[in-house]
Amino acid sequence: MRTIKSQSGAVLMVSLIILLILTLIGISGARSILMSERMTFASRDAKVALEVAESVARRGEDYIETLTNLDDFGTTGWRRTAGDGPDDLFDGSTWTDTNSVEQEVSMEGVDGEVLTGRMFIELAGLTEDDTNITDVDLSAGSNASDGVNIQVFKIVSRGVGIGGTERIIITLYGKEI
Repeated sequence: MRTIKSQSGAVLMVSLIILLILTLIGISGARSILMSERMTFASRDAKVALEVAESVARRGEDYIETLTNLDDFGTTGWRRTAGDGPDDLFDGSTWTDTNSVEQEVSMEGVDGEVLTGRMFIELAGLTEDDTNITDVDLSAGSNASDGVNIQVFKIVSRGVGIGGTERIIITLYGKEI
């Protein structure tokens, strides 16, 4: 019979190695789950930012539908004449009260706060000056084949997601003025 003193600890060593391997597998799995969670949040944040930008663009279209003249468009502010819009859409000053207007959308952040986006509208010319008017959304009741001259507006909107992701979209919208 062997006594306790004569054992060299082989079982202990094998047990510690197995425990180390299981720990490494657990850590690897936890890292994978954290990375998946981050990717999911980033994807959701990008979608929220895009939805905010699209909602703000629709607000711009609604505003255009109320226009009866172009007197409010100038070289400053959020309503600009052709060629007078901000040059750099990624510059922070483009999205201040000087160059754009803030709009609330019907979406809430995680804390219940209403989300907002910003936009500016620039005149883009008349359809008679545009070689491809199929790129322009026409306001209700107008058809490009009617031969009516349509004023084209460039709506530039910016949405920010819950985590700070930004999306900027540019749409062309036409209306007979």
